Amino acid sequence: MKKAVITYGPPGAGKGTQADLLVRRFGFVHFDTGRYLENLFNSPAAAKDPILKKEKINFDTGRLCAPAWILKTVSAAAEKIADSGSSIVFSGSPRTVFEAFGDKKSIGLADSLIKLYGRENVFIIYLDVKASSSLKRNSNRLICSFCGLPALSDGQVSDKKDISGCHCVFCGAPMKRRVLDDPAVIKIRWQEYKNRTYPIISLMKKKNIRIFKIDGEKPPFKVSQKISSLLKLR
Repeated sequence: MKKAVITYGPPGAGKGTQADLLVRRFGFVHFDTGRYLENLFNSPAAAKDPILKKEKINFDTGRLCAPAWILKTVSAAAEKIADSGSSIVFSGSPRTVFEAFGDKKSIGLADSLIKLYGRENVFIIYLDVKASSSLKRNSNRLICSFCGLPALSDGQVSDKKDISGCHCVFCGAPMKRRVLDDPAVIKIRWQEYKNRTYPIISLMKKKNIRIFKIDGEKPPFKVSQKISSLLKLR
């Protein structure tokens, strides 16, 4: 049976990593909202579109983009993926109560996923990490400038101030730091998460969507093993 999974947690909790592991191990389709937006805002179209220019400012400063615009974009992607017969995993999206539950005019992503996959096949994975871990992980994070593969913070590579000699172990391209991983931006992202995203979890319970809280401090492979066990994936 196909499943829909949403990974939640503060910045640096490992949402994208766990989503990518579901892709590699079990064939899920990962809709990474942050990566999608980053690519969109850095595309040639962003310089000409007033809406994209406005939302790029929010994105680059750590604030959330307009919920109505995000909901429309993400819901359309979810429907296409469901129609293909694939399981789907989101990393941190929906990010606001409106995106999750909509209003009288708009159907929220939660209800869309229930309609597309069935309530019994929709799951929330909450990755619990400390604020100090979030700051350290994000501040030291490097990603490949070409394929987007992240480098683990091992105290030798991603902790360096001069990263000019750091290259991706997968494709060999230079590594880079994201605008979002500036310490000042991370603090804003933490507040945005705490005030606007975290409340969604308790509201999801009222829709009888299953929520699993997992210790996100552990190595990614151990977290992935726990997730696959809870979701009964083989």
